Amino acid sequence: MAVRVEPLDGEFLKVKYPNGDLIKRKFIVADPIQVLFDFIGQDEMASEVFRIQEATSSNAIESTSTGSISDHGIKPFSTLYILWTSPLDNLEKHSDPVNVAQPPMDSSFVQSSVALSPVQSPVTPTSAQPAVVLPTAQSPAALPYVQPSVASFTAQTPFINFNFEDQPAEPIVIDIDEETPHSSPSPQPSDIVDLSLIGQGSSVVLDEVDLQTILKKLQSKIDGNICPTANQINVFRENILHCSLQAIKRRRFNPQAKLDVVFVDADENGEGAIDEGGPTREYLRLLMRSVHQSNVFQGNEKDRSLALDTQALETTLYASVGKMIALCVVHRGVGPHFFSERLFQQICGVPTSPASVDEIGDHTLREQLIKIQEATTVLEANCAITEAADSLSIIGALRYVSSLTERNSLVQSAAEFFVNGRLRAALDQFSEGLQTLGLLEEMQKYPAVFYDMFVNEQRPLQAKDLCSLFYVNFSPQGSNRRAKENQTVCHWRDWLIDVEEGESDAMTLERIMEFATGASTVPPLGFPHRPEIEFLHQDGKIFPEANTCLIILRLPIHKEYEMFKTYMTEGIMQSPYFGVA
Repeated sequence: MAVRVEPLDGEFLKVKYPNGDLIKRKFIVADPIQVLFDFIGQDEMASEVFRIQEATSSNAIESTSTGSISDHGIKPFSTLYILWTSPLDNLEKHSDPVNVAQPPMDSSFVQSSVALSPVQSPVTPTSAQPAVVLPTAQSPAALPYVQPSVASFTAQTPFINFNFEDQPAEPIVIDIDEETPHSSPSPQPSDIVDLSLIGQGSSVVLDEVDLQTILKKLQSKIDGNICPTANQINVFRENILHCSLQAIKRRRFNPQAKLDVVFVDADENGEGAIDEGGPTREYLRLLMRSVHQSNVFQGNEKDRSLALDTQALETTLYASVGKMIALCVVHRGVGPHFFSERLFQQICGVPTSPASVDEIGDHTLREQLIKIQEATTVLEANCAITEAADSLSIIGALRYVSSLTERNSLVQSAAEFFVNGRLRAALDQFSEGLQTLGLLEEMQKYPAVFYDMFVNEQRPLQAKDLCSLFYVNFSPQGSNRRAKENQTVCHWRDWLIDVEEGESDAMTLERIMEFATGASTVPPLGFPHRPEIEFLHQDGKIFPEANTCLIILRLPIHKEYEMFKTYMTEGIMQSPYFGVA
C-alpha cells in the first residue's frame, strides 16, 4: 500500500478512528479516493475492507469504492468516522436479504399501501404510532442525520432502511412502532436513520427541513412591533459581554421582542445611529466574537469546548452565554462556527465517541496520562501513577494497576471524567441558556441541519460574493454621470479582487462587509432587503459612506484606480463606528 506524501496545497480532513484517535491531514479532494483509503489503511488496526462516513452524512463509503474524494461528497474540513469490518460482516452484508437490491415496486400499489416482509421490516407498523413522511421523487433531500459513533447503535436500536432512488411520485407514510423488538442484524451507518434525531411523536416532512425553514419558524416568535425599555442594550465596544449581561439579566428583558441597540463611545456619548437594523447586526456580530473569546470556553480558536469556571457556575454565566448565542442565531445573527464536535454532540443529545487524552485541556494532567499510557510494563505504569498521584487523586482516579489492561482503563476513566464528568453542571447550565426562543429543541431534533452553523469554520468571503450581493443604482444610460459610475464600478470590482488576493494592505472582504452592512457575512436568513450601491458625485466626497440600516454603500468617484483604492482603504479602516467614513 503506497501512502502519498501530504500535499502542501491540499485541504484539511479530520479522520476519527474507532479507538478515539483523531488525525488531521491535508488531501487534494480531486485526487482518487484510493489515496484516502491508503492513508487510513496504514493504521495497525485497519481491516482489509473498512468503511468511512462523513459526520453529517447517513451514507457510508466502503474502501472498495472508486472515483475521486469529492465525488463522494467529502468536502474540505470534513470529519470522517472509520469503521473496521470483519470478513463475517462482509459475508452478512452480501447474504442479508435486507441489503439485496429490490426491483421497483408498482407505483399504484405503493401509493395505496406499503408491504414489508418480516425480514425486511425490523419494526411492525401500527396505526396508533407517529408517522414519518418520506420525500417524493421531486424532493430528494436526505434526512438530517449525525452519526458520530457507530458503536452507539446496537441490535436493539430501531432502524429503517430509507432508499429514495425509486420512490413513487406521492409521499409514502409509514407508521412506526419504536417499541417492537426485532432480531435483524445490527445495522451499519449507511443503513440507518436514528428516529430520535427527528423527534419522537411528531410527523416530519423531510424535504421541508433545512436551516432557513427552521430559523424562520424560530424568528416568527419575535414580535418586531414591540420594543420594551428593558430590551435597550447600551453597548460600549470595549466591553460587549458585560453590557450584554446587564441587559439580558433584567427581570423584564424579553428575547421575543425587538432589540434596541445603542452604541456608546469612550466618552459615553451615543454614536448617533438609530437602530433600524444596522446597529443590531453590528452588535450581534461583536457579541458572538466576545462570546467566542469568553472564559467559559477553552481550546483551539476553531474547536472550542466548555471550560470549568466555578465563578461562572455561581453567577450562571454559562446560562447567560447560551442565551446570548440563541439571541445571535435567531435575531438574524450568525452562528458560532467554533464549537468542538464533542460539545455540539453533547448539546444535541447525540452519543459521543470515547474521550481521548488529547482532549484534556490541562497540560500537566495530559502529559502525566500520556506517560502512564506509554508505559510498557506494570512497574513502569505504577511509577508514572505515583508521579501523577496528586492530579489523579483530585479527579478520583488514583489507583495502582496489576496489568496493562488496568492501565488503559485508568487512563480512559481519567480522560472521561476530565472531558465529560466534571463539566456536567456547566453543560446543563449552558444548555438551559440555549433553550431561549426554542433553539435547543430544534437543534436536538435536527442536529445535522445546525452542524455547519455551530461546528464548521465559516466559508471565507470571495470577491464575487460582494459583487453579486449589491444592486447598483446607476444614473440613466448615456448621461455624463453614468460614464463615471461605470468606471467606478470597475474600480470597485478590481479592488475587491485585490483585497481577496491580499494586495490591499490590512483590508479584508469581511471588513468591507462590516462597513457596508454591520455584518461580516450574509446572515443565514439574508438581509431584510438587497444591499445597494450609490455614488458620491459631490465635490469633496472622497471617502466611502454607508448606511447600515438601509444597507446602502456609497462609493466616491475617482478617475484613477490607485486614488479609489487608497481612499476606500483609508476611509473604511479609519471608520470603526457608524456614519461617514
